[in-house]
Amino acid sequence: MVADDSKVVRVKTSRVLTARRYQVVTAEDGLDAARQIEQSAPDVLITDVDMPGMNGLQLAKLVRARPQTARLPIIMITSDNDQLRAEAEAAGVDVVLGKPYPEEQLIGHIQNLVRNPGGRR
Repeated sequence: MVADDSKVVRVKTSRVLTARRYQVVTAEDGLDAARQIEQSAPDVLITDVDMPGMNGLQLAKLVRARPQTARLPIIMITSDNDQLRAEAEAAGVDVVLGKPYPEEQLIGHIQNLVRNPGGRR
């Protein structure tokens, strides 16, 4: 799942992932993502931090608080800074990627998180 309030980011990230044969669902913001995850949990959540309604940190906390999604891998893509990294870690985010990031780095993190479930929180 790709959760971002920017349609451009959702489309770009979806294209990168579908080109590598991943099935992608998108969410327009954290609230949309939370509703969709409640219905059907994805294998990985890729989220932005700054979104209206429910931001990425709030979404991560909600995902971690639900037993059925507590171990869902979460990748957060945002402007890189140390304070945000600490907040993301506290919220249960597995990986924080700064913008811009190499596409192969994102794919590598997804593969690692899916292949190594013991490496997750």
